[in-house]
Amino acid sequence: MTTQSSSSPSEPSGNTVQYPVEQAAEISHLPDHLLEKILEELSTQEAVKTSVLSTRWENLWKRRMHLCLDMRKIMETTPTEHLRSASVRFAESITKTLSNHLGRLESCTIRHTPSLCRDGTLGRWIQTVTSEKQTKELTLVNYTGCLGHFDGHNSLQLPPSAFSYPSLTSLSLTRYSLIGTHAFNNCCNLKTLKLLNIIAYVSDLNSVLAACSSLEVLILHITSLRTCGGLKIENKNLEVLQISCPSKIHTMIVNATHLEILDMRYIYCRRHSFILVAPKVRFNRNYWVARSFPHLSFNISSLAEEKKSIWLELLVSQFHNMKRAGSLSVNIDVRNTKEVEILKEVILLWGEEMKELEIVFKNDDAASREEEGECSTNGRAYGNLWDDEKPFPDAYFYVSTVRMYNFSGSSEEEFAFASRFVTQDTVMDKLMIETSTYPPTKKFITEAKVAMLMELPRGNDDLTIECF
Repeated sequence: MTTQSSSSPSEPSGNTVQYPVEQAAEISHLPDHLLEKILEELSTQEAVKTSVLSTRWENLWKRRMHLCLDMRKIMETTPTEHLRSASVRFAESITKTLSNHLGRLESCTIRHTPSLCRDGTLGRWIQTVTSEKQTKELTLVNYTGCLGHFDGHNSLQLPPSAFSYPSLTSLSLTRYSLIGTHAFNNCCNLKTLKLLNIIAYVSDLNSVLAACSSLEVLILHITSLRTCGGLKIENKNLEVLQISCPSKIHTMIVNATHLEILDMRYIYCRRHSFILVAPKVRFNRNYWVARSFPHLSFNISSLAEEKKSIWLELLVSQFHNMKRAGSLSVNIDVRNTKEVEILKEVILLWGEEMKELEIVFKNDDAASREEEGECSTNGRAYGNLWDDEKPFPDAYFYVSTVRMYNFSGSSEEEFAFASRFVTQDTVMDKLMIETSTYPPTKKFITEAKVAMLMELPRGNDDLTIECF
């Protein structure tokens, strides 16, 4: 750093403003924890470079809680004939960075070239970040870049139980071939597993999922599933499942008694070959074909309050850049404004006309819930949600058919909610309300409310309203 004695710190010299060394160096006098916080805002590569500034900065970056080791720039800017040697040099710098780092890691992301899958380098890095650094969240991305599509040569060559360290709770793998499953031995430590753009034999995938017995979140985006049997997802702890697989699946069994979110992007499976045991979510098969429409089942009511924001964030991140058709099934207490807002946000992310929306009302005793401060009666807490003329969720959402289950004729909130779909140009074909399973008295009261819905002015002249 330099300064000119003929100008004050605030006066420009040419096209730049120069400051005295003493002022520019004042940042170095900040406490370590503030400097470390500043470094967290830099990329890992930029943070490492600060070590040459002075002895004060030499070791600051080494206590970073998050590392991102990224080889993409090398692959995108290096001529093909020099790519291998450049990759080797950058890999050596990554090894040095991991070796020099001090303490534990909250998260580590490694984006690497395919060659490192085979020469043992990636395995050594994983050993370092899991065993020595006790990383909680590990993300591995096999970046093919200009090398084209990946294939079976991009398999993970890892030692047994590579992912079984107790501190590791979240693992994300992108663009690999899963050949062999010994790296997942005894992986009861994992709570979140994301397998994205994966090639695998169904038997290997079943073994991986069985070994990860404590999973709460499972995301499967399978590029190619080499099948010689059925896919089995059996986990009593699983709360979120998202799956996409264009390969034909002979049978698919999902046994997850605690499942709260089921997000099926695309699967190629016959209707009766898909078996779901998940009592907390409702699954819509009305539009099922061999190559199924996207479907989302979302049990808002059952989600623990502290987890709702986490699940919503997950849904938002997975919806980006993806238009959907298909269907949505949701369990909801419409007296709870937070749950209604979550439903609204999910619907707004849909992007295309929805085929079918299933709403399962959760109408527990209102009085007991009022004591807990979770709801209000007569819609008083809803404010603009029900009182103004704004459509729900907005003027651009359309759905072909809405089915309502457990609709209560005595609930003013549920009637107000249903009336929005009648009076606004939202439902294209049918609004259907289940009453056939009700006892006689409840059926009589509910059908009377349905008759009142039929008398409301309809936003769509072609809309039919009926009980089933």
